[in-house]
Amino acid sequence: MECGLPTQLSFSAREIADGTFFKAIEDYDPDSKRLLYQLEKSYHRDPVFNPLTPWDRPPIKNVFCIYGIDSKTEVGYYFAPSGKPYPDNWIITDVIYEIEGSLFSRSGNLVEGNPGTTSGDGTVPYHSLSWCKNWLGDKVNIIRAPQSEHDGSDVQVQLNVDHHHGEDIVPNMTRSPRTKYITYYEHAESISGKRTAVWELDKANHRNIVKSPVLMREVWLQMWHDIHPKAKSHFVTKAKRGPLRDDDCYWDYGKARCAWPEYCEYRYAFGDVHLGQSCRLKSSSSDLLFHYV
Repeated sequence: MECGLPTQLSFSAREIADGTFFKAIEDYDPDSKRLLYQLEKSYHRDPVFNPLTPWDRPPIKNVFCIYGIDSKTEVGYYFAPSGKPYPDNWIITDVIYEIEGSLFSRSGNLVEGNPGTTSGDGTVPYHSLSWCKNWLGDKVNIIRAPQSEHDGSDVQVQLNVDHHHGEDIVPNMTRSPRTKYITYYEHAESISGKRTAVWELDKANHRNIVKSPVLMREVWLQMWHDIHPKAKSHFVTKAKRGPLRDDDCYWDYGKARCAWPEYCEYRYAFGDVHLGQSCRLKSSSSDLLFHYV
């Protein structure tokens, strides 16, 4: 408060990282000098590991960067002095969220700013999650496919998309509001013997993504593809995703039969308590996996 009038200051993440924020509030917060000292000592002066600087691609053969998107994620805050001593000298008066390519405050107002093309995973903002897109090469193949089992009719493909370092890659692809997708960004040409891939899973939560059956299926299929002696492509095909386990078969009540009749059949076993449990694969998983070589 100056002359009885409130002053509002705005800072980006970069200005917090480089110390501009702490220098600007020295008159408002005496503890900022200590925080600025710790920032310079533990981060800026560290010649080996400064997590505030951008990371280069790790020098390993295969890099798969996998994260969730399109969830409401905190990206900013409004603070105000509380008049109380440290550590209660600041209070949060509002929160800014990114969701579906826009910024909104906790109170529901639209906020001006620079949101990403989509939102983060509920914990980490999209700008941070998608940093590893910078590790992709000059030409990138982009594929968007449904997360659930599909026959390939809803798969969208863009090959050899130009990628300029430091810029995001935004696919020109459609989205059905009723469908959760995986968007794959794959590159394996310009760096000899090395592959880089980015997988974005719609509505996959930060903390629960490792428990996602969809993610486990994709990782398992990619590993199966990589160890198979007859594999010719750099990445596993996304052309279709049929059932691979008995648990993937289910009862289609609209058609009064097991879904995916090409792969699944009704085969009752003692202990089944509903129709879906009696839907089982017609053939073994090993036979079905040859579609993904």
